[in-house]
Amino acid sequence: MPPARKLVVDTIGSAGRAARIIEQGATALLGVRVARTLYGRWRRMSATARAQLEPLAEDVKERALNLRGASDRDAAGRELEQAGERLAAAMVESAESDPDISEIEVSRLRTDLAMELDRMASAEIRASRGGVIQDPR
Repeated sequence: MPPARKLVVDTIGSAGRAARIIEQGATALLGVRVARTLYGRWRRMSATARAQLEPLAEDVKERALNLRGASDRDAAGRELEQAGERLAAAMVESAESDPDISEIEVSRLRTDLAMELDRMASAEIRASRGGVIQDPR
């Protein structure tokens, strides 16, 4: 292969690798933002509910922090997503059992949490397909 052509091929390959790294970073960033949102919602819950869900919330926080420096970001991202799903489900269950929270508020919470988790899942799908990730926020 002529040197000029090899340079072009190497440059294109490097650009592709760089784009994949950027996409993975964007997916990780979105996962951290979703985790931050879930953790923030947990912090606004009643003291009793917070105490019950504290281990799940701390797990989400720890996994979000670990994602930033993980060597296997895909696995760490999946673990963060699963931890977020567990926390979201527990938050909805807690709200459903709280007599001070109306059915409308529970429904709104369920919808909001589902949207947050869907954002993270759809970002991972786009990244795995090589799509561009744009956070709407």
